[in-house]
Amino acid sequence: MKKVLFVHDGPIYTNDDKSIFYGVHYNDTLIQRYSYFGNSVNFLMRRAVVSEKDGQNFSIIKHPAFSFIEVPNFKSIKAYFKKTEAIAIIKKAVDEHDVIILRLPSAIGAIAFEYASSINKPILIEKVACVYDALWNYDWRGRLIASQKMKKYQDILQKASHTIYVTDHFLQSRYPTEGKSIGCSDVIVTDLDDAILNKRILKIVNLPKVITIGTVAAIDVPYKGQADVIQAIAILKKQNILFNYKIVGQGDASRLNKIIEQCQVADLVEVVGPLKSAEVFDFLDTLDLYIQPSKQEGLPRAVIEAMSRACPVLGSNIAGIPELINKNSLFKAGNVGAIVKLLRDLSKNSLEQSARENFLKAETFKKETLDSKREEFYKEFKKDFNLL
Repeated sequence: MKKVLFVHDGPIYTNDDKSIFYGVHYNDTLIQRYSYFGNSVNFLMRRAVVSEKDGQNFSIIKHPAFSFIEVPNFKSIKAYFKKTEAIAIIKKAVDEHDVIILRLPSAIGAIAFEYASSINKPILIEKVACVYDALWNYDWRGRLIASQKMKKYQDILQKASHTIYVTDHFLQSRYPTEGKSIGCSDVIVTDLDDAILNKRILKIVNLPKVITIGTVAAIDVPYKGQADVIQAIAILKKQNILFNYKIVGQGDASRLNKIIEQCQVADLVEVVGPLKSAEVFDFLDTLDLYIQPSKQEGLPRAVIEAMSRACPVLGSNIAGIPELINKNSLFKAGNVGAIVKLLRDLSKNSLEQSARENFLKAETFKKETLDSKREEFYKEFKKDFNLL
């Protein structure tokens, strides 16, 4: 019986006694995907506790192949003394599993890579984001180590035997590999009926006076850029141009709520909090426009999901976003003035054009298309390591 180890920093959410596991991007679908390599799929990552009431905002992980190994948080200065304990847990987990799947960037994943490589374990890497962008846009401390961390992951990718990038070009250019690789998004798009587009066009024809825009992203990290949109809305409000802005995502909302209060837009901006995967699509259908103002991304899931609902999209010109949307819908990351201009210049014609282009592009992310591409790479990986 083959055992699969999936490694990422997480955290995964649980109740107090770890009898219930919750996830947003960690879910039964992901476990089913990794079950291709073995009968059990063990997650190795940090854990965070949520109340069962708050857990209702997440999907419950129920897959019978799932199990969990907790790694203590060692990334902060206060918790650094736990690193020795964490390394011991990581090495033991790698020893006990047959296939190692690493989602990078990840501090736990980087340790697992070095050890798994040293004992010739089969390693499959999923490269999902740029560590440099994340650190550079976090705070001044991140800027001090951004280049060093980027070089670290470049070295890992250079040595990797098999890598799945979530972008077609961006991550490949920053983190090239000499091993085998494909570009394959991990976003699942299933329902692309023409009725979705027709409903969207009708929504645009009957556009309300106050347009509703939205973002789906973690709310407790500055590099997701929601603050830039809040500031843009405040500027437009002073010009008597109003937009409603709804922010969905997990994390502590205190930073964003403070910015909303400072900008005096509490009447226009709402932090909704986390939603279950199925609820995100319903949320996207309520929007007139989706905006992804990130300063760091891989290939953002929420943009593709918005496109699959024929939602017009604006996005920053970073990472994989330019691979997805028309260049006329892009703005320089962090440029509040550019966001103001794009919002002010919106028209029914531009929204309809964006809706049609996005829905057509979403076709390339159909579940069956990506599953087939990924499975072919999985087969090659198994063959190369005699796992068949």
